[in-house]
Amino acid sequence: MGDPKVRRFLKLLSDRGFVQESLVTINGMEKKLFRFGPQGTLLRKNIIKEWWDAVVSHQVNTFCLESSPLMIKTNPQNTSSSTESSVRLVSLDSSSNPVDCALRASLSKECLEAYLSSLQMTSGQLPLSLASTGQCFNLKTEDKSSDNNSKLLNNGLCETHLLSQHYLPPVNVAQAVEFWTRKRLSWWKKFSTNPSKICSSTSSVTNGNKTSISRTIIGYSFPWGIEPLETIDNHGNSPLLDLESKSGPSPQVRHDKAVFHAHLLECQTSVESCMAAFLTDSYREKTVKATSSEKKQDIKKVLQLHPLLCPYHVALSVTGSKKKEVFILSQHVAKELREGNLSVLHLPRNSDSMESQYRRNDELGVPYTVVLSDQTLESGVIIIRSRDTSLKQQHHIKDLQSILLTNLHPTELVK
Repeated sequence: MGDPKVRRFLKLLSDRGFVQESLVTINGMEKKLFRFGPQGTLLRKNIIKEWWDAVVSHQVNTFCLESSPLMIKTNPQNTSSSTESSVRLVSLDSSSNPVDCALRASLSKECLEAYLSSLQMTSGQLPLSLASTGQCFNLKTEDKSSDNNSKLLNNGLCETHLLSQHYLPPVNVAQAVEFWTRKRLSWWKKFSTNPSKICSSTSSVTNGNKTSISRTIIGYSFPWGIEPLETIDNHGNSPLLDLESKSGPSPQVRHDKAVFHAHLLECQTSVESCMAAFLTDSYREKTVKATSSEKKQDIKKVLQLHPLLCPYHVALSVTGSKKKEVFILSQHVAKELREGNLSVLHLPRNSDSMESQYRRNDELGVPYTVVLSDQTLESGVIIIRSRDTSLKQQHHIKDLQSILLTNLHPTELVK
């Protein structure tokens, strides 16, 4: 990217342990490999949890699936697909024949194959939903004229997909499309500092089976242009008709006197798309005036991540002449905060200046830094510094946990 601000942003993500990207060539195709550091791994965990809570935990008749990224090929002779990479598995048991497998490109097929067994769980009643998360492989050939390799967390060889499928009676489809489009848009905007950058559009597209479907795309306006974050596909009853022709048992549903094939609504995104959007959305820069000893202005960088997504809710810092005693106290404080369902960054005996620690915590996206000092030992007074405003306030240490929980959306953090 030519934009200096974008380059600084990408460098921060690498330096601060969010993500490092490297290019590899697979079968003549350039793809990216992602390596996530401590902060990136925690952010991914939080994204998956929030998606899971929204799509699975709070929904009725929703069943979860998990399987290997290797799929057994039902037609081993057909190896022409550019989106599959073939693998032959040989059993140690000499009596078993080798099995042809492919690296999956999507979670859709395994969810569809679980529909019939899930329908038995609901005694043949709709609606029902299936949800799955897992690694998928992107082996599609990219347009060489595209600039995908320079975009954050784009064109990855391996991505973690988040998929939900909703099986519905035909009469409920229009209402469900409206419901899930509104719900998913609301989810994306909830974690954004600038919701106006999140948009949606609907069009007709042709899927892999040459069938026309209605697709809603939720996108985000990145510095390099609008990129899709999530697709919501209305497949109609075509997947169930296809399943019936292949599986044998009829996937038809009886309701009152009507007999019909369920219609399928599918929502799909990836953890990488979530990370790219939320990290880009949270990034802020502020020019700091140069001191007399400096020749140029400094740039302060901040990740204003949502409290439910940020790797750490609070960082503890120790200062003063009695650092040993204050550090022992900080260990007890950290333990109490963690017991209160708060994630804590507590580094042992950090010798950096307080300003350097503030800067590091801002770049890690930590909403609050709590400073313990000699004064804390004497009178219980601490300083709470806000990431978003840089304001410092004095409070008594006994009020620390309640203040943090109040500021960090207590109804969602306190379980």
